[in-house]
Amino acid sequence: MSRIGGRIRATAPAQGEVDRDAVVLILLAIGTVIAIRYGGLSSTTDWLTVTLDGVALDGLSDRFERALGQSEHAGFNRRMYWGLFRWVVYVVPAVLVARYVLRTRLRDLGLKAGPDLRRHAPLYVGLYVVLVPFVVAASFNGEFQDTYPFYEPPPGIGYWPRFYIWEAVYAGQFLALEFFFRGALVHGLARRFGAMAVFIALIPYVMIHLTKPLAEALGSIVAGTVLGFLSLRTGSVYLGAALHFAVALTIDLLVLGIQ
Repeated sequence: MSRIGGRIRATAPAQGEVDRDAVVLILLAIGTVIAIRYGGLSSTTDWLTVTLDGVALDGLSDRFERALGQSEHAGFNRRMYWGLFRWVVYVVPAVLVARYVLRTRLRDLGLKAGPDLRRHAPLYVGLYVVLVPFVVAASFNGEFQDTYPFYEPPPGIGYWPRFYIWEAVYAGQFLALEFFFRGALVHGLARRFGAMAVFIALIPYVMIHLTKPLAEALGSIVAGTVLGFLSLRTGSVYLGAALHFAVALTIDLLVLGIQ
């Protein structure tokens, strides 16, 4: 990948040659979407209990099942599983691919930090301000109210500490998500496809939103495109993750306030 006049140019392989790095990243994206759909939901944990039973950890398997199904805090525990599973799936394979396939530094896959972040911060704040009216409107929509917040303490149980712990895990999940989609995929694929990498990474990103309200699924197209190009421009996903979480936290608090 090279930059000519501020534009990102792909470095094409020789005719007939397959770009190994691009193939690995695309397969990684496919595998990640499958893992999230069939293993990352709190209702799809059989794979873990079967694995624990298979390695003679029946006691741990039983405790895990009780925690997610019979515990007083089962709802909280299921959300912890949801968030931590995504941390592992988004980060660990991508880091291994960066180290052993791409052979590049993580900072070159969207994890740059420093003074430039402060320079770009007003742009992200401006985007948040633009999005607030849409978030407020969504909070009055019944479909969004049925979906968010992902975790709300049951009656009689206060918000402290579990709701706050959940929101912290939720925030970390957004950082992991941005690193995967707008970091590893976008920057990794940009070496071969240039700015077109944003739209390639957009496909699996939209796919993980297909269980969400239609408006959110459609909005993910816009969000994925904007955040992808901003990641290429800034070399960082940190502010994108902060914006993503700010929007999610806002709708959580608005829905809770309305209810």
